[in-house]
Amino acid sequence: SADLKLLEEATISVCKSLVEKNPRTGNLGSLIKVFLSRTKELKISAECQNHLFIWQAHNALFIICCLLKVFISQMSEEELQLHFTYEEKA
Repeated sequence: SADLKLLEEATISVCKSLVEKNPRTGNLGSLIKVFLSRTKELKISAECQNHLFIWQAHNALFIICCLLKVFISQMSEEELQLHFTYEEKA
């Protein structure tokens, strides 16, 4: 859709920067880990009508989806794997 195209155009510089820096920083992997660790709280939040937490989880998932779309469309499988195998150096 037109809105999706506008979103992609507006975020391309941020995505490119993340693609370049992520193998060193592990930011995408960290975002995914945090999202997955917090998903257990979503059911409780829904029951308590904690809309702020649900909104934050929705936004995190949206960001992950947008970034993965860029990563998958611009990288080989081997390059993509590097973005998920970050290990913190001692």
